[in-house]
Amino acid sequence: MATIKDRIQEQFETLSSGQKRVAHYIQNHMQEVALQSAHKIAMKSGVSEATVHRLAQALSYSSFSGMHQDIQQFVLRDQRAVNNFVQSTSQQEETWLEKHFTQEIENIRETMLQVDKAQIHQVVKSLLQADRIWVAGWRMGLSVTSFFSFVLKYMLGNCELIPQGGVAEYASYIQKNDVVFACGFPRYCTRTLKVSKLAKEQGATVIVLTDSILSPFAKLADLTLLAQCKSTGFLDSYTASLSVVNAIINEISYLEKDRVKHNIEKMELMFQEFQDSFEWMSRTK
Repeated sequence: MATIKDRIQEQFETLSSGQKRVAHYIQNHMQEVALQSAHKIAMKSGVSEATVHRLAQALSYSSFSGMHQDIQQFVLRDQRAVNNFVQSTSQQEETWLEKHFTQEIENIRETMLQVDKAQIHQVVKSLLQADRIWVAGWRMGLSVTSFFSFVLKYMLGNCELIPQGGVAEYASYIQKNDVVFACGFPRYCTRTLKVSKLAKEQGATVIVLTDSILSPFAKLADLTLLAQCKSTGFLDSYTASLSVVNAIINEISYLEKDRVKHNIEKMELMFQEFQDSFEWMSRTK
C-alpha cells in the first residue's frame, strides 16, 4: 500500500506550484504535520487552506482528513529511532555484537552493489573540475562531511565545509562552476536540502550521498550516490557512507597524482612550520 511519501514522490511533478510547496513541507516536517490542522499547514507552507485540501485530492485522498490520518499512521510506523532504541535495549542478546558487525558488513555489501566504478569516476571528474567544492551535511551526517571536507582540503586545497551556523553567508558565494557535495540521510535535514536547492538554482553541480533514489536529495542532484544506513541499534549507521567517500578519495589520488602530491607536500611544510604534531621522539627527558 502506497504511503503518503510514496504518493508525493509519484505525483510531485504533476502538482501545481502551491501544492508542491505544501507537499514539500509535509515531506520534511512529517511529525509536526501529524499534529497540525489544515489551516496550520497552509500557514507554514505559505499557501491558502484551500490549496492544502486540493493537494489531498491530487494525491487521491477523498479529503484532507483521509490524508491527515495517513500522515499520522506513517509517523507512528516511522519512529525508527525510538522503536529501534526500545528494541535494542529491552533485552541484550548474547550475539548482539556479532549481529552489529554483520549488519555493518551487509550495509557495505549492499552499497557496493548500488555504486559502480563509473559513478565514482564521474563524481571525481566533477570534483576535480570544480572551481570550489562546498560540503554540506550536519547532525549525524557530520561524521561523513567533516572527514570528507578535511581530506579534500588536504588533497585539493579548494574545499570548504559549510558550517551549520553560517549557511546563509557561505551559500551566497556558491558559483556556477562550483560543486556542492551534500550528505542527506533520514530524517533529511531541511537546511542541507535548502542549500542543495539553492546551489542548483545558482547553476552549481550538486552531488548527493543519500540512502534512496526516493530521497528528496536525489530529486535535486546532478549525480547521486547511494549508501545503506541500517543499524541494529537506535541510530543509523554511516559506515557504508564513509566507505563511499573513501572510494572517492582513492579515485582522486589515482587521477590527480601530481596535483595531490604537490598539495600534500605544501601542507606538510605548514605542519612543520606550525609544529602541528606531537614530536614525542625528539623531546628530551
